[in-house]
Amino acid sequence: MDYLPYSQEYMLAVSIMAGMFLGFIWDIYRLIRHYGKLNAAGTAIGDILYWIISIKLGTRLIMDISYGNVRFFILMGFLAGALLYFYGVSPYILKFFIFIIDSVLKVIKAVINFLIAPVKFLIRKIKMLLYPLKLKYISFRDKTKKRYKFLKFKLKKVSKNRKMVYNKKK
Repeated sequence: MDYLPYSQEYMLAVSIMAGMFLGFIWDIYRLIRHYGKLNAAGTAIGDILYWIISIKLGTRLIMDISYGNVRFFILMGFLAGALLYFYGVSPYILKFFIFIIDSVLKVIKAVINFLIAPVKFLIRKIKMLLYPLKLKYISFRDKTKKRYKFLKFKLKKVSKNRKMVYNKKK
């Protein structure tokens, strides 16, 4: 920690920049929430982490520029910086990052599709080669089901006849 006296203008300017930086971090977190598809618990944890980071950054900045003296204009500088960021720069930065992320995702999908295309082609060819075996399997399965049903029917009939024979003896 240095002991140079800072002017109030310097402290205000630094706190405005810090407010803008916290707004930027919030936008990054918004992008993570959007592309990460966080559930309620993930959002709550992310919010808590953001506030821990912002409080840590804010207190560290106050300790550095005003030696721990919390002054009203420093707090207003944080607020003004955040408002300047969110109403001035944030929409453009979000659009830029969304464009970059969507472009990267499109390239990744194209590369994956390019790498998977030969595998899909081979699978289709193997399916075509194995199709006659599939037809034989299906006919065998259907015949087996019919035989099982017939056997089940015969067993019910036999057991019913047995019950009738036992009832007659009494």
